[in-house]
This record gives sequence, C-alpha cells and structure tokens, in this order.
Amino acid sequence: MKSLLHLTGLLFSLLIMSGCGASYPSSVAPGIYSTTTGLGFSQERFYPEINSNSFPEDQIINKKSVKVVEAQQLTKEKKEELRTAQAAAMQQILVDTADLVSVNYAPGGVYIHPLQLYADETEVANIHWQEYLTYLNQDSTVAFYQSQQPDTTVIQLNKTDYYRTAAGQVVSAYQYHPEYQFYPVVGISYEQAADYCKWRSNVVTELVKSDPNNKEKVQVIYRLPTEKEWEIIAAAGYDKNTYPYSSATGAIRKYKLNPVAADFLSRKITAQVPAEQVKKDIVKEEVQDNMFNVRRTLPYFLQVNTPDYIYSGTPNDYGLLHVQGNVAEMVAEKGIAKGGSWKDKLEDSKITDRQLYSSPSDKVGFRCVCEIKPMEK
Repeated sequence: MKSLLHLTGLLFSLLIMSGCGASYPSSVAPGIYSTTTGLGFSQERFYPEINSNSFPEDQIINKKSVKVVEAQQLTKEKKEELRTAQAAAMQQILVDTADLVSVNYAPGGVYIHPLQLYADETEVANIHWQEYLTYLNQDSTVAFYQSQQPDTTVIQLNKTDYYRTAAGQVVSAYQYHPEYQFYPVVGISYEQAADYCKWRSNVVTELVKSDPNNKEKVQVIYRLPTEKEWEIIAAAGYDKNTYPYSSATGAIRKYKLNPVAADFLSRKITAQVPAEQVKKDIVKEEVQDNMFNVRRTLPYFLQVNTPDYIYSGTPNDYGLLHVQGNVAEMVAEKGIAKGGSWKDKLEDSKITDRQLYSSPSDKVGFRCVCEIKPMEK
C-alpha cells in the first residue's frame, strides 16, 4: 500500500507543479460554489467580496520554476521507471476504489481508504467561515450568531494591507479581508469549530436530499478527526516514526516568485520595502525552502504576519494540502492540535507531535473529516 500511495502522491505533485492540475480558487476568482458545502454563491444568501485589482494567490510562485529535491537522489533511468509506475499505480487505485466511492457526497473531501471516510483537501478557510456566519445571521438567533465570531485580534495586518470596500468601509481584520479569503481561519475556539461541523453536516445533508438524482438517502456527518485518525491521514501510508513528515521527509523545494506579484507582496511583508525593490530582488533570487509552511529563515519578501494560502505547497500522498505546517489543526480531543504551524519549528511539527492550546490563537485552525451514513428511518 505504501508504494502505491507514494507513487500516486508523486504523480499528483508533478501535475500540480507542471500546471496541469486542477485550477484552484483564489480571492480574485473564488468560483461559483463553496468548496466546503457545495452551495452556490448568490447575492441573496452569500457572495464573497472580490477585489478584482488584487493578485491571484495561486500565481505568486512561478510553477514552472519549482524543483523538489528529495533526500534520495535518483538516476534518469530510475525516474523514468517511476513515471511509468506512477501512471499504472494511479489507474489501479481508480479501479480498486470505483465501487467504494461511487458518489462523493463530501464537497472538498478526499476519500481516505484506510479510514473509510473523507478528509478535507484543505484547512477550513476564512471564506468558509464567512459563509457560515452569513447563513447564521439569516437563519439563527442573534446570540448564537454573535457567539461564532472569530477573535480578530490574534493577527494584526500591516496598515498598508488594509482594504477599502466600494462603500468606503476599511477592513483591517484578517478573517474578513478579501485577499485572505482562501487562507486558514484562525482565532476560533474548539467549541466554535464543533458548531461549524454540525452546521456543515446539516447543510450538506439537506443539499444531497434536495437533488432528485441522488437516489441513496444518506446523512453527511462532518466532525473533527480523532488524533489517531489525523496521524493516519498525515502519514499517508508511511511509518510515522521512520518518516515523521511522510514522503516529504528530508526533501526541500526550490522556486522563484512571479515578479508581477511584487506590489501585492510589498503590502503584506513585515519589512517596509518599496515594490520596485521587491521586484528586483524577486527576479534575482531563487528561494530554497523546506516542504512545509513552518517557522524558518526566508527572504524578506516572504516574511509575513499570516499563515499561507490553503492551496499552496505540495500535497501529501493522499492529495491533502498543508496537513503539516500552516496552521496546527484541532482534533477531537479538546486542547490538542496537530501538524505544527507557521509559527512552529519543523522539528516540533512531526506527525506524532502535539501543539497544545487553551484559547483562540493565530496558529490554530482545523480541517474536517466526513462520514457518509444511511439516513435514519
């Protein structure tokens, strides 16, 4: 199983890096459907704020420049052998799981075969929390709506990064800023995350029931993964003690940024450097980085006060993004988060490590897992 998963993950990574993979949503082009509920965006219910003058997050890194250097150096012949095996492995997995996953009722979910459940491809993002709050504001009590507000004080944006709406309102909060819509939501409590899971379960179940083409009567149940489940998802078929970062153990990546992103970055970085200078430095420097968004030394033009875009980086061998790094992810056991974050060191972000928390934080978020069960009669 490990070799199959590893080959599949490598193929998926190659597709992403070559630009042949699926196009991911961004703050400039968020799509027309929610990636966590499947609900369509509408002016009547929820429609995300779009800053058309912004820069798409998925284009900050020049995809063609990305090079992954694995700990084990392979010969040209071995790489060709792996490419052939990758294609065969992908085809076999599609055949093996065809009967198991005939219909995906879990928007944004990736099927995790060993656990017989789905896991979110990404961490729950600000846009998903905004969607949640908008529906609560229309459908729930004022008291409950107020109880679900995130702590907006946990992250302080640069004043140069504040956003002004068409109506003249200044947005300074990370969770509501349109350029951070596809960044992980933080500043929320364990109880709020659990309430979100209940709401999402109800919304998606009702959406499935309303589709006349869905003949199976099912209940879609979202929840936080247990710590054991999370570690299985993060390990992706590897021994978590031998490979503490799954298939990315020992690997590094090299890349260059898109010079056109200089103005966008100059507003967000901690250093006060003019966009013109940022552009010059981006052009001449190749970034040498590890595989995860953890605390590490970076060029000044990548040093920011926030976690990263949820679709950035290289997926693990199940196809999930930022399982390690970016934000530490809550699990079902209260007070425990896993995976490390943008503020934790790599050596503290191993699969088996825990990040403890007791209140909303700038480095703790979550992703859901999903079970599909027959509707109770």
